[in-house]
Amino acid sequence: MIISLQILIFTAVLLVLALATPLFSPFFRRVSVDDTRRDDDEKEKTLPPVSIVLTDHDSSYHLAKVLPKLLEQKYSADFQVVVVIDRSDSDSEDVLKRHSADKRLYYTMLPDTSRYLSRKKLGITLGMRAAKHDWVLVTDVHSVPSSDQWLENMARHCSEDRNMVLGMSLYDEESPAYFRYEQLRTMLYYLRMAQRGMAFSTNQTVIMLRKSEFFEGNGFRGNLEFTRAEFEFLVNKFAKEDASALAIEPEAWMTAIKPSVKRWRMKKLYAIDAFRGMRRSFKFRMAYHLDLAAMHLYNLLTLAAVIMAVIMLPALDGIVLGVAAALFWIVSNVERYFIYRPVLRSFSCVNPVIAILMDWTLTFRNIILRLRYIFSDKNDFITHKL
Repeated sequence: MIISLQILIFTAVLLVLALATPLFSPFFRRVSVDDTRRDDDEKEKTLPPVSIVLTDHDSSYHLAKVLPKLLEQKYSADFQVVVVIDRSDSDSEDVLKRHSADKRLYYTMLPDTSRYLSRKKLGITLGMRAAKHDWVLVTDVHSVPSSDQWLENMARHCSEDRNMVLGMSLYDEESPAYFRYEQLRTMLYYLRMAQRGMAFSTNQTVIMLRKSEFFEGNGFRGNLEFTRAEFEFLVNKFAKEDASALAIEPEAWMTAIKPSVKRWRMKKLYAIDAFRGMRRSFKFRMAYHLDLAAMHLYNLLTLAAVIMAVIMLPALDGIVLGVAAALFWIVSNVERYFIYRPVLRSFSCVNPVIAILMDWTLTFRNIILRLRYIFSDKNDFITHKL
C-alpha cells in the first residue's frame, strides 16, 4: 500500500502549522524586562517629587483599604496623595477625615453640577490641578500597592527623556481565572507596543505622566464624549515615541481588587466603545486577531484531518493522516505550553494548561461581548445624552 501524494502534502502542512502557530502568540513575543533592571549607580539616582491622584465614586470601603497603603509609602523624595470624591459621599469623606492629620494628603470634591461630563475624567482633571508636582501618578481605589516600596520602584523609571511610565495592576488571586488570564494576555500586546517605541493604550489602572503636558494638551479634550476608558485615553493621547517606560518588575506592581462580573463586563464594554476614538489602533487589532486566527485555523484543519481519516479508514491514508494529526496536535500544544509557562509564572497568573484551554474560548467570549455592545443602549457609553 502506498500513501497518496495529497495526504503527504496535507500532513506536511499540518506539521508546519503545528510548529508555527504557537509562535503567533503574545507569550512568544514576550516583553523584555531589561528596561526594568537597574545597576547600583542607577538605584542611587535622585527621584522626582510625585503627586498621586486617586478618584473615588461611592467606594469608601475600598478607599479605606487603599489610602493607608499610599500614605505609608517609603519614598526618598517628597510626595502627596490627592483624592477626589463626590460632594455627596459622606462615607468617603469620613475616611479622609481619619487621615487628615497627614500633611501629604489633600482632598477635594466634585461639583454636583457636572451632569454631562465624565465624573471619572473630571475627577482626574481636578486631581491634576491640585497636584503640586509635575510627575503625577494616576490610579484608582480598586488597586492596592504591593508594598511600601511601590512608589519608589515606579518613580525610578522617571527621567528627562521620558514623559510616561506604564505600571501594572494585576487582578488578585480571588478573581476568576479567566479575568486574570485575559487581562494579562491583552496587557502583553500593550506593553510590547510601548517597548517597540510607541505606546498605544493600556488595560491597567496605574500610569505616570507629566502635569505640564496634560494641561498643554488640554487634558481629556477630544474624548470627553466617552464616559470611561480614562486610562486608555491618557496613554493614547499623551504617549510620545520612544518616551514610555515600563514598570513591570514585581516591586512596582499593584494588586487589583476582585471585580464583580458586572464591573468587569462594563469595563470591557467601555473599552470596546473607546476604540472608536483611539488613534493607532490598527497594529493592535491586526496582531490580536491574527494570533487568534492562526490558532483557530490550525485547530480547524486538525479537526478536518481527523474527520477525513475516519472516512478513509481502514485504508493506510486514513491511518497515517489520523495518527499524524493527533501527534502534531499534541506537539503543537506542548510547544505552546512551554512558551506560555515562563510568562505566566513571571506574572503569577494561571496554569499554562488552563491558559491554553481559555485561548480556545477567547474568540467566542469576544463575540458575546461584541454582541452585548451592539445591542446595548449607546447612551450608556457617552456623557452628552442628547
